[in-house]
Amino acid sequence: MLKRIFFLPLILALIGAAAGAQERQEFAYGGDPLQRLDLYRAAQSTNAPIIVMLHGGAWRDGDKRARGVWQNKAAYWTARGYLFVSVNTRLLPDAHPTQQAQDLAAAMAFIQQNAARVGGNPDQIILMGHSAGAHVAALLATRNDLRRAAGVQPWAGTIVLDTAALDLETVMNDDPARLYLQAFGRGADYWRAASPLRHISRQEGPFLVVCSALRDDACPAAESFAQAAAAQRVDVTIAPQPLSHAQINRRLGQSSSYTATVDNWITSALQ
Repeated sequence: MLKRIFFLPLILALIGAAAGAQERQEFAYGGDPLQRLDLYRAAQSTNAPIIVMLHGGAWRDGDKRARGVWQNKAAYWTARGYLFVSVNTRLLPDAHPTQQAQDLAAAMAFIQQNAARVGGNPDQIILMGHSAGAHVAALLATRNDLRRAAGVQPWAGTIVLDTAALDLETVMNDDPARLYLQAFGRGADYWRAASPLRHISRQEGPFLVVCSALRDDACPAAESFAQAAAAQRVDVTIAPQPLSHAQINRRLGQSSSYTATVDNWITSALQ
């Protein structure tokens, strides 16, 4: 069913790409209206690396077409020959964060299965998320059971853009903000199940964890995650930035040392 609905948008994408303009085409990876992704590319591609992006929004808001999510990133990386994919998943209250990770797993499997049809390389995929989306991306990257259930193959690396939600047990036991109570108020067993830090194993990674040096919790969370990863011999690079939480998202892709840091890490991860 999914391969059939892929065909018509694929033709439209190829026509647009032939014209040389940056094209956005939407594809369904599931039956829910939110189980959709947008593909961006600047021109006809062959065997191109792929960046997959999941937006933030406290697990209940946000959208793949918000300009801060895709605009600078898609412009920067499509100009360098990448495909850029922006993903939506179901959200609270209809889907809790682990179910959102299941949706992301379905999207990743769909991308891997169909990458070659749009000129992408299924073996050169970078997964990226911001805020709540960073948590969901990190959860998928550290939960082999979620990947296995969806048929997701390993990808090249995961970029975590400014989240403190890497160890929910610690967060939930420390006077959590309302957004955490709404997303994770399901008990201690769920906190552990939804904590990327608690599921790191040697088959995962590498990770780039970008954190705002202007926040109190993001960089300490990144350090704790890196320490847990090191115990499992998983490579984690931490990149603190003198930017706000929102700026870390929307400024990525603008000409800056920050974008260069991320781009260099991606190049290395894809080698």
